[in-house]
Amino acid sequence: MTEAALGRRERKKEETKRRIFEAAIKLFNEKGFDAATVDEIAERADVAKGTFFNYFPRKEAVLEYLSGEWLELAEDQTAAVHLPAAERIINLFAAAAGSYGENRELTRLVLRSSMEQMCCPEPQGACDRLDQLFEDIFRDGVARGEFRADVEPHSAFGVCGSVFLGTLLWWVGTADGRLDPAARDISLPDAVRHQLSVVFDGLRAPRVAEG
Repeated sequence: MTEAALGRRERKKEETKRRIFEAAIKLFNEKGFDAATVDEIAERADVAKGTFFNYFPRKEAVLEYLSGEWLELAEDQTAAVHLPAAERIINLFAAAAGSYGENRELTRLVLRSSMEQMCCPEPQGACDRLDQLFEDIFRDGVARGEFRADVEPHSAFGVCGSVFLGTLLWWVGTADGRLDPAARDISLPDAVRHQLSVVFDGLRAPRVAEG
């Protein structure tokens, strides 16, 4: 098979995967994740049911693919090496949050899938990639003297990741009135920026210079 033919074949496979993915997301929005079936997704995407499983071994894999896409949009934030490491990390998480858009239901589904994966010893895809991006920035911050050298990157990621997930849960909860109605107007990226700034800046009020 020629290189051109291989290229066309790969493009066709990617187009098919994308069509299945978009059909699944639309059905999740219309019917809910649990109610949408693989048969319906395959029919909407105009593929055989077996073709769905060629690209996504289970329905939850669609959400994992979505998380990976969102993370790709956030990865550009790691390239701004002229910024302080803390700002780059906050930008990374805020960009990831921004990729969720304003769709609380999809965010809820991805969160549920992420929580289930945390109980699984297998590699976690997007989460592992985010961990590696964080570690690279954190080590750079240590080398620049911005962060403590006695803190392991994985431990720092655990703290920031917990704040990130907690903020997502909080934001999702504002959809049905369980939390302060006034909080419903704040964007998810702004909420993530605020919460992570508390982690990096601390709770201490700035010292007033003596005159």
